[in-house]
Amino acid sequence: MKSMENIEDAWNFEDMRKMDDTRDMQKMNHMENLANDMFPERWVTPEGILDEQQVIARQILYRGLNGRHVERFTVQSGQSYIFKPLTNPAQYGRERWMYEHVMPHLPPVYPQLIATSDQAEAPEQSWMIYEDMGQLEHYLCESTMLNATAHMAAWHVLPVATWQELPRVGHKPPIRDMLDELQQHQSATDELLRQLHLTLSAADRDRLTMLILTAEDELPLVLCHGDLHPGNLAEVEGRLVILDWEHAHLNTPLWDVYHLLDLSHPLFPRTMTPGLRARVMKVYLDKLESLGVQVDRDSFAKWYDAYAIIFSLWMLRLIDGDLRNPDCVWPQEQLRNQWHETATTLEQCMEHLNGY
Repeated sequence: MKSMENIEDAWNFEDMRKMDDTRDMQKMNHMENLANDMFPERWVTPEGILDEQQVIARQILYRGLNGRHVERFTVQSGQSYIFKPLTNPAQYGRERWMYEHVMPHLPPVYPQLIATSDQAEAPEQSWMIYEDMGQLEHYLCESTMLNATAHMAAWHVLPVATWQELPRVGHKPPIRDMLDELQQHQSATDELLRQLHLTLSAADRDRLTMLILTAEDELPLVLCHGDLHPGNLAEVEGRLVILDWEHAHLNTPLWDVYHLLDLSHPLFPRTMTPGLRARVMKVYLDKLESLGVQVDRDSFAKWYDAYAIIFSLWMLRLIDGDLRNPDCVWPQEQLRNQWHETATTLEQCMEHLNGY
């Protein structure tokens, strides 16, 4: 698998025209909204918080790792927006960089950025304001997943030579580090497998290691969203929306594929089946081929199974730790559901790989 030199050569003229029309319409709508809301920077104080004198309503959407809140707020014109302060200090500047350098190359499947803090501001005072797309439903039905899959394949073939500032790791350890961690804690991993009535022989472990290392060597580094779980996907009036690009980085395509297909989340449960997984994988590989990228399908399927097995085992250990932590922010029931969802992925991918 190798990247194309120019993604625009692969998209047909009609796709490009529709993408430009949609983007132009969005810009017109935002210009009309902002005509009544000039200088959005005044909505935020020098301390990087919403100004109560400028805002007539606020709604907390979620709390970040550093305790700061992403909020919907309404200004005096009646227009609402989304206020996103820095919620993860490790990702400072990443999302702004993505909007400046990468988003112009993508179809308009992301919220429009309205305003940002000055780059000279301290990280703890930084913020971004986005368009408000309304109440988002994060139910990941098959049609939404297949739509997201096709878009994912398209950004995976974008040339990344000019995006070398992006890191090579996301907010979780690289897959090789996960593999090493599981090997270092082999007895705990074996106990985990016994709970599921599963086993991995020495030959199985050697095969998984070989497949992971081969995939890492054979597959190119591509642009990865980095956190493509159901909570970051939604449809608004038939339009696919992909949120939170702050974890974008360069990785093999398997990182994004696993997050889209099988990464569990305590707040966004979903049901994955072998049949659905196969359909999504087919759409992904078909789209790559339509963009001029040839992939050996059997090899990719085996690489994915191995990747999903290692990632899921690592996730189960992580969830086990959360279940034992009395201070964990996630409710026990949600964590148990997440554990069972991840265990199901592990079982399905082990069975699929054993079929080769």
